[in-house]
Amino acid sequence: MGVTLDEVGALSKTADRPEMVSSICAVLSETDVINMVSRGISTANILKGIHLSIATRLVKLIRAIKVEKFIGLTGGLANDEGLVATLQAELDRSGTPLLVVAHKDSVFAGAIGAALWGAFRVKKMNSSPQS
Repeated sequence: MGVTLDEVGALSKTADRPEMVSSICAVLSETDVINMVSRGISTANILKGIHLSIATRLVKLIRAIKVEKFIGLTGGLANDEGLVATLQAELDRSGTPLLVVAHKDSVFAGAIGAALWGAFRVKKMNSSPQS
């Protein structure tokens, strides 16, 4: 669609008529997006629809596990200002009083977790008796 990752969030925030995509299956979502592009739907409205789809699904999951106070987003999507804003709006709209928190370095959370887990496993393997 000719949009860089850095542009996605800001562009999504300019949408005026978002088009929802499937929130159940990535393949169906891709098909929805291809169809929208062929129908001439603006990139901003497609992106906002994707954000709404993700946020709607997340709100259902968040409510099901009864999260309290705040949601901490990690990974690459935490840097998507459009998704963060849409998730916050969907939480507010659904009457779920939670604050969405994201940090610019949260993209590294998975890598840091994997490194810590790897270090733990190496230490455990090295301390196990060899047969």
